[in-house]
Amino acid sequence: MVVDLYHHLYELLSTDSQLLGLLGIAPEDKDSLSRQIIKQRKLAPLSDVAKPLLSFYATSGKRDTDNPLLLTSFFRLDVITPGDIELAHQIANHLFHLLDGKSLSINGIEGLDTYVVSQQESDTGHSSAYCFTLVTKFTLQVC
Repeated sequence: MVVDLYHHLYELLSTDSQLLGLLGIAPEDKDSLSRQIIKQRKLAPLSDVAKPLLSFYATSGKRDTDNPLLLTSFFRLDVITPGDIELAHQIANHLFHLLDGKSLSINGIEGLDTYVVSQQESDTGHSSAYCFTLVTKFTLQVC
């Protein structure tokens, strides 16, 4: 199910016109989509960041002990900009409103509840790149 969440979260993010605008991506520009919305933790060298990036990846997950039909998974979303703190905060704010407290239905997954559980600035190790992170909890019913 977590692998399915990667795909569905990418679909949600890559089709959100406001997010694409903040990232500076034209919806039909598939190359920029795949370079700037990234389904993994490992990135190209951050010293080369010229446009905003959004990296997301699963950090942990488990079945509920009381109800084994409930699966919880945590995803980290790193918003990385070339030193533009305000833009990173705007993107993170939009992601918060897109994901927090929502019950999503994405491509056949019903009852996918999402909550942002933490937000913080993260160290990139590069003075030219700024990162703001959201950790989101996804809970879904496994049938």
